[in-house]
This record gives sequence, C-alpha cells and structure tokens, in this order.
Amino acid sequence: MMKTQQLGFSGSCYWCMEAVFQSLVGVISAEQGWMNALDDTERFEAVLVEYDPLKITVDTLVGVHLYTHHCTSEHALRSRYPSVVYAFTEPQRVRAMEALNLHQADFGDPLLTRVQGAGTFISCEDEKQNYFFSHPSRPFCEGQIMPKLQILLARYSTHVSAGKRRLIEQFQEQSTTMKKGGSDDPPK
Repeated sequence: MMKTQQLGFSGSCYWCMEAVFQSLVGVISAEQGWMNALDDTERFEAVLVEYDPLKITVDTLVGVHLYTHHCTSEHALRSRYPSVVYAFTEPQRVRAMEALNLHQADFGDPLLTRVQGAGTFISCEDEKQNYFFSHPSRPFCEGQIMPKLQILLARYSTHVSAGKRRLIEQFQEQSTTMKKGGSDDPPK
C-alpha cells in the first residue's frame, strides 16, 4: 500500500497553484483552500498537496513552487499571498529548507519563501476545485494560470504527467487559434 505525504503551499492564487501541482507525476491531489502556520491563526490561500514520495520529492515540489510564483518579489499583494511551504513533519521541514538553499542559486534576488509548520487547512467550495482543468478558456486561466503551466513545462517537463501535458498543450493551441481569429473549421 502506498504511503502518501502532504505539504501545503501558498504564494499566489490557489487556482494557479492547484493547476500546477495537479499536473505533476506523483501528486495524488492538490486541493484549494486556506491554511495557517502552526504558530499563527491568520489563514492564506493555499493548496494542500498529497503526494507519493516514491514518485516525487520535496525538493521537486519546492522547486516547482518557487518557479511558478513570484518568490523573490515584495509585490503589492505579498501580505495577502505570502510565499510559504507548510511542512507537516520535521523531516519535511528540514528537506524543504535544504531545497530553498539549493534553489537560491538559481535566483538573482533572495527568496522570500519561508518554511513553516502546517496548521489547519480548510478546503474551499467544491465548485472552485479543479478550476483550470474545468474552465481553461476563461480569461483568468489563459492570462494567469497558463503562463505558470508553460513555465512548468519548460523547467519540469519530465515531472508533468502525459495526460496533463496533452491537455495543457491542447488548451494552449486552442487559445492561440482563438487569438489569431478563429480556427480552420468552416463557420456553422
């Protein structure tokens, strides 16, 4: 029987993070909601990721997170979207800290991402779950989520599941066709 683990992530809109993590081999689920650190009561938009540690590592999950949100920027919404990895165990916390140190060399500016003990996770409504893959042609999906998925494909292509890769590429092609003024299909 597979023994899964969980990590929480915050740093951007949970719709964006959910689509990114859902696309990875070894991720069992990515659930949107709100999470707080163990020593804090304030909750932030987050994604709770359940994963198979035999198929994907903490290092890869942290790396994906860093590259798919503004992990070095003190932007105007940083207080609303803190960059955090929520660890459920001490070994996870240590491994996530090591991953941050390892990835720091890839970024010109200091990482703002913190590793904190996971507090409570509260799931958002069912109709918000699986947002991108249910509504890929919505403007937010095309403008905000698709660029993050393109980064994922460029940097972590070997970790993206074949099924999600096909969907992402299909959605990207449809979006490009629509922006160019339609498709090759005759009008109906």
